[in-house]
Amino acid sequence: MTEEVKFSEINKVISLRKEGRHEEALKALLKAAERADNFVLQARYAKILSTLDSSVLKNRPSIKVAVLSSFTDKFLCDILKFWLFVAGFNAEFFESEYGTMTQTILDSESKLYQFDPDIIWIFTTFMDIKIRSDFERPQEQVLHDIDEVIEGYSSLWGVLQNRCRAYIIQNNADLPPYRTFGNFDGILPNGYLNILRRYNSSLLESLREGVMVFDLEYISSLWGKERWFELTQWYNSKIPFNLDAVGEVAYQVAWLIAAIKGKARKCLVLDLDNTLWGGVIGDDGLHGIVLGDGPVGEAFVDFQQYILELKKRGIILAVCSKNDEANAKEPFLKHPDMRLKLEDISVFKANWANKADNIKEIASILNIGLDSIVFVDDNPAEREIVESFLPQIVVPAMPEDPSCFRQTLDSGRYFETLAISAEDSKRTEYYRINAVRDNAKKDFCDLISYLKGLEMVAIIGSFDEFHLPRVVQLINKSNQFHLTTTRYSENEVKAMACDPYTICQHFSLKDKFGDNGLIAVVILKKVNDDEYVIDTWCMSCRVLSRGMEEFICQNLIEICTKRGLKRMLGVYIPSAKNGLVADLYSRLGFLPTTVEENGNTHWQLDLLKASDKLVTHIRSSNQ
Repeated sequence: MTEEVKFSEINKVISLRKEGRHEEALKALLKAAERADNFVLQARYAKILSTLDSSVLKNRPSIKVAVLSSFTDKFLCDILKFWLFVAGFNAEFFESEYGTMTQTILDSESKLYQFDPDIIWIFTTFMDIKIRSDFERPQEQVLHDIDEVIEGYSSLWGVLQNRCRAYIIQNNADLPPYRTFGNFDGILPNGYLNILRRYNSSLLESLREGVMVFDLEYISSLWGKERWFELTQWYNSKIPFNLDAVGEVAYQVAWLIAAIKGKARKCLVLDLDNTLWGGVIGDDGLHGIVLGDGPVGEAFVDFQQYILELKKRGIILAVCSKNDEANAKEPFLKHPDMRLKLEDISVFKANWANKADNIKEIASILNIGLDSIVFVDDNPAEREIVESFLPQIVVPAMPEDPSCFRQTLDSGRYFETLAISAEDSKRTEYYRINAVRDNAKKDFCDLISYLKGLEMVAIIGSFDEFHLPRVVQLINKSNQFHLTTTRYSENEVKAMACDPYTICQHFSLKDKFGDNGLIAVVILKKVNDDEYVIDTWCMSCRVLSRGMEEFICQNLIEICTKRGLKRMLGVYIPSAKNGLVADLYSRLGFLPTTVEENGNTHWQLDLLKASDKLVTHIRSSNQ
């Protein structure tokens, strides 16, 4: 796309804004942002965003980001604000004064702590790693220096975590474009490149809960070393990398922040013809589609392999294709070069209905929000329909060349993650079996018969080391069934699990179709000798409407009663996504006590009067 076309898009946005059509201007701006690939364009977009009417911007949640660096970073914050808006946030920033990063962290009275950030980004580059490279220095001394630098940053993380609640992002070191010894610099143990490489490796090994490394070295390599760092720019303005790379850096970290705040996408919906293979299966037949042989066939295989890797790390896969179902499934069953199999797909929709309606049904079957979905289709007309009717869904503009499919999907950073749990690789299977369960409803005349027929068994457990990663993941990723929207680090959850006055339980659910895995987490905290409050209750939406809520509540009643408590308290804190649990406490027999101005409601269950068991068709594994 030419610069002339790009700037014409800016003029269109400006014209819409001047006409008072701010919502249309915002849509046009976000669409144009997909093609904003240089600093001048992104700066213009960021400026235009700030001039739009606040009424069209208010629906995004606010987020406070502190950027702590030793160089000029104002230019970065302006663009990051824009990309965070694209990622779904209204961002407010704190920036440390030039050259005062360490002082700002160590000063307990600094404005950083008054700002109370959600995210702290320690923006370091290789220029901050002051380790002398000298091939005559003993290697032990070099390693000691690296350890000292790492320990320095680790101690800063500790100070920050003791004083505020923020999640910390720390850059690794970008490698410079120059080498003293040429190619030998990468071999020499005490050469500068290897010092930085060792530093990056040691930084990863020293990570703690609540700290994530941002891979600046990857971004610099992606951008191109010779274009990335310019000494003239550094000496004149203390700007650590090419201004045109600002957008790439800000874009990448914006989606990392979105993942930290639970906004990463978790479902990939795929077209078939000319998306997973070349050609049209209904016209070309099994032996006529392009898959495996030749450059184009290899590209489709590679794309499928990438999708399979996404599935193995926990991304739910679904199919939405305009096709006869038997034809659409044939390559999955019979083609020798298919990497994806039917068991990899949670929901398979192949019919002649419009794709927007099919995707809505897929979301309903999976019990996930539309804003959890990425839709991939080679056909621009189909993409336009889905974008128009389902704006919550991400619809990447796929190129014509299938060899670029993998890079296009990967560069979107839609599926960022902070950790991988043991259950992630099983997620597609959980959802696939869920679809089988829903289909089984057709064999029953009423819901009670269906629920009894599932033969459900719940397993109750504590927050042990094995289950802890999944417990933390569920707490921090759950949005719809999450009564208080609490977010806790692994260390915080560990501390609560060790507290004798805190009740911590996780719940898993099995039935005759298979295992749903760990699907619910509950944390109760002591208020006084007579009362405990439900601090956290979150649950996977894939087990809704099966009586799990009643089972969990009954279990909590029994625990609290054994402890001699008189009341169990609950709090509901409404969010943009958790409306489906607004009446949960009422359904479970709690009585309202107070309603705050911000909409928070407080509930109470009199345990002395809770004699009637809640109706559920789930039995405990101990029964």
